[in-house]
Amino acid sequence: MGQAPLRVILIDDAWADLNELSEYWIARGEAWRAEKYSRDLIRVAEEELSDRVRAGRGRRLKSRRHPDAREILAFGIYRVIYEIDEAASTVKVLRFWHSHRDTPPLD
Repeated sequence: MGQAPLRVILIDDAWADLNELSEYWIARGEAWRAEKYSRDLIRVAEEELSDRVRAGRGRRLKSRRHPDAREILAFGIYRVIYEIDEAASTVKVLRFWHSHRDTPPLD
């Protein structure tokens, strides 16, 4: 029998990233886009990360504070940065970061 899916947790920085993304689109008069992108990024985190990260998906990142951090790309433009805690059966979403921005702070 396979392993149970991991529980996905968004840490405060990830929630702040979603809020920033929403504010960006709302300021441009596209509140619908703010809601859609936030909802879709959470869906990707919950569906993609909960079941598939154990298969080794995701590019490793270099971070002193998060040495096991990895990322997947969502919609070709958003980096979903996460780390797995097998002991707690969780995957923590650390950041949602637009790929055109500089590297997100993880330390």
